[in-house]
Amino acid sequence: MSRIETDAETDLDLMWPREGEKAFVEVHPWQGAWAAKRTDERLYRMIKGFHEAGDLLVAESTANSRRSMNLLFPAIFSYRQSLELRLKYLLMAYGPLAGEAPDFQSHGLKALWSKCRRVILHFEGNARPADHQTFNAVDAQIAEFDAVDPGSDSFRFAHNTKGEAVELRVTEIDLSSLQRVVASLHNFLECVDYQLRYGYGISPCEH
Repeated sequence: MSRIETDAETDLDLMWPREGEKAFVEVHPWQGAWAAKRTDERLYRMIKGFHEAGDLLVAESTANSRRSMNLLFPAIFSYRQSLELRLKYLLMAYGPLAGEAPDFQSHGLKALWSKCRRVILHFEGNARPADHQTFNAVDAQIAEFDAVDPGSDSFRFAHNTKGEAVELRVTEIDLSSLQRVVASLHNFLECVDYQLRYGYGISPCEH
């Protein structure tokens, strides 16, 4: 195939591979995006970044409904990834202080949340949470997310490692409802972090 000749070099739909052109070009931080080198800041920005990416994709899907069939896949993956990283952060920061080991391998949101739940109750000193209605809601929403996409693969791949079709547990999705639930979960989990750190005066473990 030959390169399409055009004067519209900035039109991405018409771009063509060029010999010598590099995808990753290092520039001064003020001239482009820069990736945090410290893992604590990097993790923080990944959590925020995947969450924001999901919001941007939902906004674009709402503005142009024809694009939603494409954008729902990265939107759902981005939201799920942001929640997984948030839960793993809480386990890294406070788990060792409550007898719970960090989990760097599991992708199951329900299992990660169960460990985080035990950490929270450990520091609260209660067998059950004081705000049990909120915790029940979080339990249900995390379980729902995990049931729809148990291994973080359902909206990333059409086939599994054996070449078999990945089963979608849900196919008609209200992205605005998804956005609200994810926002509420992040608000709750961020408040958990603040309560442990400032309310109980617990210094997070370095990560």
